Amino acid sequence: MFPSWRIKIREARRALDAGRCDEASKLLQRESVREFLPAKRLSEEVATQLADRAQKRLVAGESSAGWQDLNLAAQLGGREKQLSELRQAYAERSLERVRHFLSCGETALASQQIKKLEQRRLGGDARRAWKLIVELIARAKRLAREGEAVAAAETLERAKAMLPNAKDPIAGQIGKRQDELREQAVKIGQLATELHEEVSRQSWNLVLSLAEALLELAPEHRSARQARRLAWKAVGLDATGDRRPASPTALFVGGRRGDRLDLQTTRNGARSANMDTKTSQRPPGKRHVAWIDGVGGYLICLDDEITIGQPSAPPSVDIPILADLSRRHASLRRDGESYVLSPIHRVSVDGVPLSGPTVLNNGALIEVGETVKIRFRQPHALSATAVLTLESHHKTEPAVDGIVLMSDSCIFGPHSHSHVCCRDWTEDLVFIRRGEGLTFRTAATVEVDGQPVDPQALLPGNCRLEAENFAMSLEDL
Repeated sequence: MFPSWRIKIREARRALDAGRCDEASKLLQRESVREFLPAKRLSEEVATQLADRAQKRLVAGESSAGWQDLNLAAQLGGREKQLSELRQAYAERSLERVRHFLSCGETALASQQIKKLEQRRLGGDARRAWKLIVELIARAKRLAREGEAVAAAETLERAKAMLPNAKDPIAGQIGKRQDELREQAVKIGQLATELHEEVSRQSWNLVLSLAEALLELAPEHRSARQARRLAWKAVGLDATGDRRPASPTALFVGGRRGDRLDLQTTRNGARSANMDTKTSQRPPGKRHVAWIDGVGGYLICLDDEITIGQPSAPPSVDIPILADLSRRHASLRRDGESYVLSPIHRVSVDGVPLSGPTVLNNGALIEVGETVKIRFRQPHALSATAVLTLESHHKTEPAVDGIVLMSDSCIFGPHSHSHVCCRDWTEDLVFIRRGEGLTFRTAATVEVDGQPVDPQALLPGNCRLEAENFAMSLEDL
């Protein structure tokens, strides 16, 4: 009778011959087997096949599976040189991907790639250098969004100096961005000075126009955001005949008055409430469509600002409506719990033509162009999420039953306060924002693409959610 270790080695041989390298590896790593010479010889064969498979997977972009094969091969012993060369090649490809992501402006993806190399202890000094470059570029982006244009340009200079190759195209891109930042710093300073003067005069229409122009350059400029918020309150109170807030100049206590950068404006300053309030020509923001079985389709917009207009190629608005509209007809911005509608072309609210930005009340009827009518609602008292519904015969592209302007959460359920009313459901389903992704919460047991899933996990951009009493498909636009 054969000893047990020979039986295990035979099982490992059969597994290897059948292409089941993982199974063969586990059998050969057992203490009762691995010290015998036949097991060591077979381990070398398995390690060779694992290394070959790892190389194919890594080249194909299957980094997790390829890395697992490398680890298994290393545990079996032997093939040291081949494994070392594979790790080095993987590190070089990963660092090249970091460089590619940076050249495309994708600092978050570049940072993720660096973290993978750190976890796998690869890349050495080159990885550490690129990590610092990524961090500096990300910091410059934050400074730019906060209005620190000059500081952002200086930070980019440090990143450029650290590039391994001074002739790298990234250096040219950084230099071009530095020039833009310096030009924008001048514009920001001018707009901030004018804004301060108009706040002092309580010229609220001009304050709104100037704040919007400044925030196009500096989306997180603190003084501009504060001035806009105060002007919104004043405009809203004017409509009801109440008093205006006092001491507007207190906005600028402890704040900076001349900063910012990032987006490119289509305006050369703001001088009149009748000016074109057109926002920067940016592509549509992050959007999903929820196709709900037995209910309908709903467009979910995740950005704080959305644009309304006619469909075009390439897409240029968040809510494309098949109607006689301009390509960019109006914009709608969320700030806190309020929504402000800014006309670019003809827009009315509750029958009153707009000459400048206005705060929307719950239930307001928006008329865009001559015939498009949109109802604005905020159904849940504790949520800033709003819902738009077309009350005219027009259709959106893609054709949906409503548009959700999602803040922190969106409720699908049978209640009147649900953002999307699903009358036949027995449980609420709540989508929750996590960065640019979505998680969900519900008392029902939900499967995603046929598999049980942790509700805290981010949903894939395109997936199918099913429970006992409801089902929907989520499509990433």
